[in-house]
Amino acid sequence: MNTFQYDDVGSFPLPKNLDKEKFSQFYWKAYDALTKKYDIFGHAGLTNFIINPIINSFKLKMEAGVEIINYPQHIDMYTQFLKPLNDYQEDSFLISSDKAIIPEVEIINHFAKEIFEQTNKPIRLKVCVTGPIELYIRERGFTIYKDIALKYATSVNYFLKNSMLDNKYFKTEIVSIDEPSFGYTDLVNTNEDELIEIFDKSLDGIDVDNLIHLHTLSAYRIPLNTKKINVLTCEYASDQRNVIPKKDLEDYDKFIRVGICRTNFNNLFAESLDSGIPMEKLNTPEGIRSLIDSKDRIQKMLFDAKVHYGDRLKYIGPDCGLYGWDEPSVAFELLHRIYEVIENIKKKYQ
Repeated sequence: MNTFQYDDVGSFPLPKNLDKEKFSQFYWKAYDALTKKYDIFGHAGLTNFIINPIINSFKLKMEAGVEIINYPQHIDMYTQFLKPLNDYQEDSFLISSDKAIIPEVEIINHFAKEIFEQTNKPIRLKVCVTGPIELYIRERGFTIYKDIALKYATSVNYFLKNSMLDNKYFKTEIVSIDEPSFGYTDLVNTNEDELIEIFDKSLDGIDVDNLIHLHTLSAYRIPLNTKKINVLTCEYASDQRNVIPKKDLEDYDKFIRVGICRTNFNNLFAESLDSGIPMEKLNTPEGIRSLIDSKDRIQKMLFDAKVHYGDRLKYIGPDCGLYGWDEPSVAFELLHRIYEVIENIKKKYQ
């Protein structure tokens, strides 16, 4: 049964006592300092407002049982890459390659030896970067000019390449380009071959599992035809129509990652209100935790996905990120519940 591995998608809630504006302020200070090769680890403000929150969130994911952990994203997926792309331009729409960094990866790497000594496990990292088409349409709309889109793709490639680490304590095992709008929107002035080229450019020279994170599989044939993407992802737990034929994966020698636990917090909250649960009951720690999918539902999602995809199912985890899930302890519980389901299945089928 267990031919898959457990990963997560990325975003994670900040502690309630940490001001988001303060985090953002110090995040960009850390970014600038890292591009200049300054030592950020003796700075009290950076330690309190950036370094400790990132490391604590990462350790929570590890303690929850996630096998391949996406660095915790506490800043929105657009600003995280568009701001440095605009601030450190080598050319229009192209970041200088040495400035394309992910501070979270740098910080986790700094503590990798310490984490290894505490857990006796090397860090297995997943790196998610907002994809070239998503960045393009956020900045420029839906009319795609290939030459500009390829610059966005090259910038994405720089962020990914600079996050590829492999040592005794730390290894980047998965990269993912996040394209949540792809398949939902009509893209003008482009064709399938150009989109394939753009996606492949963003993953050029990356020799690990290369994922594309989608929220719909309606346009799945385009990533199927890429050379570089070898794993497709989908939001399956929230919509079981998000499937593609296993034979298509076999024919193109691709794999799939499936979300087996819902993460769309606002929808789950609204559904509970509509079902008659009072707002005052939902707005409690117990009420928030009640929105997490039950172990039975998570197990059913996993079994259904395994039946459909068989040995083409390579990764499983939550649908998407957990930024909206109130506080870190709730996000931890959701991740740990998935782990418990996986462990129970292992014991049952060993």
